[in-house]
Formats: sequence, structure tokens, C-alpha cells
Amino acid sequence: MNLGQSLFAIGALTILSLSVLRMNNNILSTDETVMDSKIGILATSIGTSLIEEASKLAFDDKTKVDPVNSLTLLTPVLSLGQETPGVFDDFDDFNNYVQHDTIYTIPFHTQCSVTYINPTNPNAASTNRTWHKKLTVKISSDFSKDTLELSTIYSYWYFR
Repeated sequence: MNLGQSLFAIGALTILSLSVLRMNNNILSTDETVMDSKIGILATSIGTSLIEEASKLAFDDKTKVDPVNSLTLLTPVLSLGQETPGVFDDFDDFNNYVQHDTIYTIPFHTQCSVTYINPTNPNAASTNRTWHKKLTVKISSDFSKDTLELSTIYSYWYFR
């Protein structure tokens, strides 16, 4: 093997090594993206389940049995939350609720908040009682860079 052939072989091996390195980098990047997607789907499932669970309940503790026709009869803003620890019987019982789940060895931390909102500005909490409440669910994981935030608005209406 002369000098030209040796240089050609070294160049070919260098190109092959760089190609293998690039392919391994792409595989690792794809695995990370797939894992982030799986964590996002699981977090979305947790959040959706909590929202569905809350939406099945009564609008307020005072509307569980009889209808209410005055805002002053609803739960005061600073009293939103569970009336009895461990009992979820109305929508605002999820205020300040914290839940920890482990799915496929991935830990998830969920934090909920419930506020009254004004329909003209649903992104801001109202300091007064209204006919609309907003549940915000934040789900984070030690294995994900992002915190997933889901929210829903629950309104009270009554037909006679």
C-alpha cells in the first residue's frame, strides 16, 4: 500500500466515523423527543382527568341541593376549597389541591387552583363572586423541562 492509498483509507475511515457519530446523535435526539412526547401525553391525561372529575360536581357547595339566585349566597372568594378535608363535593374543592402520581416510574406533580372570573376577562381572577369559576391545573415532572397548564371554566345556570 503506497502513501496515496493509505491517505485515501484514512480519509474514508474519518468520513465513516463522522457519519456514525452523526447518526448516533440523531438517534439520541429522537429518543429524547419521543420521551418528552410521552411525558406530555401522560401529563395531559392527568390534567384532563382532574378537570373531568371536577366538572361532574356541583358548581358550589350552596348549589348542591337547591338553586341559588344571588351571588351573595355563593362561597366567598377567600373560602374556596374543601369544606371537609378529603371530600370533593363541589367544583371549588379543587382549590389548592395537590396530587402526586407516578406512572411508569415517572413522577408527576399536580397543583390546582380555582378562582372566580369575570367573563369579560377570563384570564384574571375576580375578587368578587361571579357565576363563573376557573380551574387551572399545572402538571410538572422531574423528567420534563416544561410545566403543562390546563384550565376550564365552569358556569352556573339554572332553568325553572
